[in-house]
Amino acid sequence: MFEKINKHLDKIEGFLIASILAVASLLTFTQVFFRYALNDSIFWAEEAILYLIISMSFLSTSLGIRKGSHITVDILKSSIPKSCIKFFVFIAAVIGALFALTLLYYGGVLFLGTLARGQLSPALRIPVAFIYAFIPITAFFQVIRYAGIMCSVFGESNETTIAINNDHIN
Repeated sequence: MFEKINKHLDKIEGFLIASILAVASLLTFTQVFFRYALNDSIFWAEEAILYLIISMSFLSTSLGIRKGSHITVDILKSSIPKSCIKFFVFIAAVIGALFALTLLYYGGVLFLGTLARGQLSPALRIPVAFIYAFIPITAFFQVIRYAGIMCSVFGESNETTIAINNDHIN
């Protein structure tokens, strides 16, 4: 079940990350062209690029969990017996999931509070809550990824292999 969910999330996140990166790159290039070739600038471009990069970074966290790409402590892995690695991967996934749940909760509180105040961004004049929405959304994706690792740790599935082979103990 989690493998199907992971495949769909991979496609969605990959598409969104690639699209955001393309838009941010195009907007950066356009801003540089306007500034240096036309001696003018797009007043909202820097803010838009900043929000795009922040959004892309949050989206990438879930994909990083799936691929086992986050920073890890290698000395911990090398100091535990191989028979205990699955247990430590499970514990690391539990700790990661607890952190993601905390991020989901407080990100949701931040989103709802900002939405209620109606705060707008300075240049784009869009609700800042839209930007803050990426926090609980991506935290939810992280919870799904960690749940997949926890469920598959004691069975031989793809997520466990990725987690163990990529030093997923953090």
